Parts: sequence; structure tokens; C-alpha cells
Amino acid sequence: MNEPLLLRVPNSFDAIPPASEAISQWLDNREVPPAACYLANLAIEELITNTIKYGYDDAAVHEIEIRLSLNEEHLVLTVIDDGHAFNPLEAPEPETTLPIEDRPVGGLGIFLLRKLADRMTYERKDGCNQVTIVKRTAGA
Repeated sequence: MNEPLLLRVPNSFDAIPPASEAISQWLDNREVPPAACYLANLAIEELITNTIKYGYDDAAVHEIEIRLSLNEEHLVLTVIDDGHAFNPLEAPEPETTLPIEDRPVGGLGIFLLRKLADRMTYERKDGCNQVTIVKRTAGA
């Protein structure tokens, strides 16, 4: 039951719902707490969407890899893409004190990921972005 999940999806918005469904089923089968499930689905939606929107200058098909693993205490989710270098940990925090109608569009998803994750890391390796998110599951 602790075997990791590995998905490879194309850089297409149509690939997001099936990936989210596969991840949700994998998490449900392992009885992962709701907070970790929410974070995993938010991460897929945000990271994959941002990669598709901003990661590539061409119309070619690129592969985005999603890895999930679970141990006794943590869910670990890693997204790897070959898009432009982008470190979400360096993205500016959105101005959350302004009225919603005065806020610029964007930035909330990455902000939420950083706030909800117990740990989030970024590495640029071999021409690829690698974002890893860790969420505690034990005692959650």
C-alpha cells in the first residue's frame, strides 16, 4: 500500500483533471487526511497550470512528471518539468490586505501552497524545475 505514484502528463490543460482524479484515488485508497489531500490537489492544479501557461515558448508537447509517496508521517509530492526556470519560493507574496477588487490577478495559489505545506523546496537540475512539497499526515 506504500508504493509511490508516478504520473507523466503532457503540458495540456486537458491532462489536469485525469491527473487530479488519479491522485485523489491514490490518496483515498491510503486514507490520507483531508488537509494533505487538499494540498496535493491544489499543488497539482497550481504547479501544472503555471507550467503550462508560463513554462514554454513553443507549442511542442512536453512531459510533466508528478511523484507522490507516503510514509508513516508525511506525504511527499514532487513535480518536475522542463520549462523555464521558476522558483515558486521566490515569487512575491500577494497583497492580501487590499480589497479584493483592488488586488492584481494571480499569485494566490503559490502563496497558499507555501502556507499550507510543512516544507516546500525547489531545485533546478539538468534543465528541469523540481518542486517538492511535504505535508505531515501523522496526527493530522
